[in-house]
Amino acid sequence: MPDLSDAYRRCLEYLDKIPLTQLGPGQVGVLMARAGAGKTACLTQLAIRHLLRDEPVLHVCVDNVPDKVKVWYREILKSLLAADADCDPSGLEHRIEPLRFIMSFMNQTFSPAKLEQSIADLREQTQFNPLLLIVDGLDFDRNNRAVFEQIRDIAGRCSVGIWISARMHRHMADINERGIPYPVDSLDDIFNSILMLEPKADSVRLKFLKQNDVYNPVDFELSLDPQTFLLLQGPA
Repeated sequence: MPDLSDAYRRCLEYLDKIPLTQLGPGQVGVLMARAGAGKTACLTQLAIRHLLRDEPVLHVCVDNVPDKVKVWYREILKSLLAADADCDPSGLEHRIEPLRFIMSFMNQTFSPAKLEQSIADLREQTQFNPLLLIVDGLDFDRNNRAVFEQIRDIAGRCSVGIWISARMHRHMADINERGIPYPVDSLDDIFNSILMLEPKADSVRLKFLKQNDVYNPVDFELSLDPQTFLLLQGPA
């Protein structure tokens, strides 16, 4: 039977090729992209990076069901281990599963207060203490600045890092003086890190707009496979 520790090592080696500073406790990041451009897949990779280090992750999906999110974890692990013909991704999935909790909200039922209460309930009732939160699917058009400020405050009070997805729109071309486009152009001060996915003819580009509170921190982009959303090449 293949050694799962070797699979762990290989997955981490790949994920560590992405020069992305991990969020610390109290920090919030946002990943921006148009519909279908890979937000969930990329956030899942960020979650797996923590899970492989035995760091618990709470994955909150808004207007989606947990089973669909589980499929993304399964597919990402399968892609990461594609070169290991003898390694069954399900073994790795079962190993990280106890460290991952998936929670679902409808958009109209989500609120920062409910999110914080859910974290408290998990800690009290199941002793599940996440170090990272993924909030995927929250509608920036329906939620005002106060909501995202409250989420940032939750990150501080609960000592967790939080990644949020943001859906961009083709017809909205607003961009602020720091190069941050809609819908984050008026909220960029809230986030410690801002990433953007941009589809190209044969790849998806991952752009670093802000990282560790520094705008335009790197002068390169990363190319992702448009099918698996895994890294195609290193910095250009």
